[in-house]
Amino acid sequence: MNKSLASQNVSEAHQRRIAFFDSGQGGLTVWESVVNKHPTLNTIYLGDNARYPYGNKGADTVTRYASEAILFLAAQNAELIVVACGTASSVAVARLKQVFRLPVIGIVEGFCAEAAQLFKPNRRVAVLGTRFTVASGRFEAVLKECGVENVWQRSCPLFVPLVEEGVSSGDIARAACRMYLSDMPSDVDVVMLACTHFPRFAAVIAETLGEILNRTVVIRSAEEEKVLYSCQSGQEPPLILLDSSSSVLAAVESFLAAHPNRNQFMGGHSELFCTDAPARFAQVAQVFANTALANPRQISLGSL
Repeated sequence: MNKSLASQNVSEAHQRRIAFFDSGQGGLTVWESVVNKHPTLNTIYLGDNARYPYGNKGADTVTRYASEAILFLAAQNAELIVVACGTASSVAVARLKQVFRLPVIGIVEGFCAEAAQLFKPNRRVAVLGTRFTVASGRFEAVLKECGVENVWQRSCPLFVPLVEEGVSSGDIARAACRMYLSDMPSDVDVVMLACTHFPRFAAVIAETLGEILNRTVVIRSAEEEKVLYSCQSGQEPPLILLDSSSSVLAAVESFLAAHPNRNQFMGGHSELFCTDAPARFAQVAQVFANTALANPRQISLGSL
């Protein structure tokens, strides 16, 4: 990928934009999947790292934070808001859709529909997320609306700081995985990575589950389907790790296809914003994006 998510002056942004919002840098995994497919798309990414993490906040607080982010992004010519955050998607998107005229998409509905297409009757789907995402019950509710009756959920709060410290393999990572995942039921077919940090932890998750369940493990995303752990002796079909990028890409493409001025979203202009410590933000961002990220611009949101 040769596209750089670079900071520009706000006044230079005249074209229509698609905006991506997260509490931190994890949503860059979703952003990058979209711009890999559409490298000339005009985009904005905002990470609210001053108030990160959202996973230990209340629903009203998360909704307020997300609302303030959308107001800022709308002022930068954003015409579609992608809430690339599992926690905010779980607790705030339904309310945001009621409040704002701009279309707002989260990672829950499309993601759950994709998972429902992959699982087999009388089997289970597993959801791995933050404490708040799991406690909200939103993924479980939407999966059941999609016909998935058996859902196993587990919050994995240590995955986030480990990923941000660049620890995605080795003894510490494996110990965290075994602590959270050792009792995963054997009839799980699909494991939803319901936090945008978790795809960067996918290899060690696959190794752990492959060894525990004696199964081959593959990952499916917008960019690839790849075997992460191969098991020759297992009799079960492969276990699928699923990230949200495919469903978000499909929603963005659907929006663009229906828009009468699609070409006005094309120009390759992208901006990166954060709410605190731009240098540290850029450093952590490199964990989530394979492209160079230059000069994030710090802004303030309403209640900061």
